Amino acid sequence: MIRLAEQDPAGARRELRPVLDGTAPVDSLLTPTEARLLDALACRDLGDDHAAGEAVEQALNLAEPDRMILPFAMTGAWELLGDLPQKTSHAALVSDILDAVRGDGPAGPDRSASGPAEGLSPSELRVLRYLPTNLTRPEIAAELSLSLNTVSTHIRRIYAKFGAGDRSSAVQRGRDLRLLSNVRF
Repeated sequence: MIRLAEQDPAGARRELRPVLDGTAPVDSLLTPTEARLLDALACRDLGDDHAAGEAVEQALNLAEPDRMILPFAMTGAWELLGDLPQKTSHAALVSDILDAVRGDGPAGPDRSASGPAEGLSPSELRVLRYLPTNLTRPEIAAELSLSLNTVSTHIRRIYAKFGAGDRSSAVQRGRDLRLLSNVRF
């Protein structure tokens, strides 16, 4: 981070190399995730948008199982998420990260969700977070390791609980209830 602050992205990449190549001992996934995000920022500063995108994608791969948001917020790399391809396999996590850093997240201790949002099961909420993406039902099923039938059932229930007739109406209702980011993918 210091090298980036000193506007030395090449130096930052040199400092990160032991973590990125696995030669530095690390105790958790937080360090390699943060290292990939810092590498993405350095690549961006060096004008290598392709390498920056790959580093962000690697960080998302590491962050996805535990839904880690903190490294994206700490490094400021969340700003790079807008440059990801339209069809990313981590769209739900990206939405959660953007919600958290922008303060648009789901109801917290000082904000309560009302109405139909309280009626969504955790599984339905997981499926709902994929609806703003360009992923098809089979692709959502694959991402969540669910059957197509299960995903279709969850989507029907979401539509019914939201009083929505189609995907875009359900997404808009999810945004109105602050369950989804206002960012379009």
